[in-house]
Amino acid sequence: MGEISIARTLAAAAVCLAFGLVPLRAQSSSPVAKPTVDRSIYGHIVQVGWVVKDLDPVVDYWQKLGLKDIHRDGVRDFPGVTYRGKKTNLKMKMAFGDIGGVQIEWIQPVEGKSVYSEFLVKHGDGVHHLAYQMPSPAVMDQQIQYFKQRGVDVVQSGTWKGQKGEGRFAYLNTAPQGGGITIELMYNPDWPRGGETPRANESPFNKIVQYALVVPNVRQVGAFWQRMGFGGLAIDHNVSLDRMYRGKPGKFEMDLGWGREGDVPFEWIQSTRGPNVYEEYFKKRGEGLHHLAFNVTDMDKAIAQFQAKGVSVSESGGWDSKGSKGRFAYLDTDAHGGVTIELLWNQPRAK
Repeated sequence: MGEISIARTLAAAAVCLAFGLVPLRAQSSSPVAKPTVDRSIYGHIVQVGWVVKDLDPVVDYWQKLGLKDIHRDGVRDFPGVTYRGKKTNLKMKMAFGDIGGVQIEWIQPVEGKSVYSEFLVKHGDGVHHLAYQMPSPAVMDQQIQYFKQRGVDVVQSGTWKGQKGEGRFAYLNTAPQGGGITIELMYNPDWPRGGETPRANESPFNKIVQYALVVPNVRQVGAFWQRMGFGGLAIDHNVSLDRMYRGKPGKFEMDLGWGREGDVPFEWIQSTRGPNVYEEYFKKRGEGLHHLAFNVTDMDKAIAQFQAKGVSVSESGGWDSKGSKGRFAYLDTDAHGGVTIELLWNQPRAK
């Protein structure tokens, strides 16, 4: 009985640490290596690049859920893009949103071979890349060389005309070893977008609080990002409390790897016991970004808000340990663009 209680307490503590809702550091079996990349460059994601087969119904759906600050850009030409070493002309249908200063970029490839069409064949709809803004073209060139020296080349690159000069982008070939996510290096002379006051989204889409990816081996992925200079991952075995999966009691467990050096945590998820939504995702799409997480102040109210819009909860659980108590719930939105929403609630601390 005592051993069971201890195990339950440790598991609950791991959950609290995993969701970043208590001021303690997740524990791993060995010291976690610190980043060697410049954290003034790699501390904040400025753009989530979301590739879909059919843009309009996906954007319509997410607008209905509460993303109000959306601009549809129509079909744009991108001449002279370099894709896997060859020049190509691309046409893409695009739309842009904003969540707490992070730009959401929807891309529907229309014409030409590209990383986007390649992604759709392999993965289907979903988040293809996460972008970092470079402070200058010279720094961008330096960073491209930095990754090349570590065995990661540019898979696609190009330019565009901005209001204040030429913009540049380069996609690093990080996805094959880095958990299915591509890192984009971007120099946008117009960033941050000046003069615009984004319309407020509906709750809870005010700030992304977690980028979460499903992988088959969290330790291998962690070793790759450490070699790239992003630091090691703190890894925990997670057993949530009050587990529910598809409306029935759940038995799911997972290993979680945490990157906490930026302003928003990265969570890398390896399922160790199912069934669960992570196994569903991996079977359908392979590794990659599974969900974006958002904080809520009232979990039941937030769930009811989404249920009224036709969105059900696919998986949920909670934690209760050392004065910290909370809940999480995944919303079943994957069919509309390949991304799941996670809602997080942390009981306020007593003053």
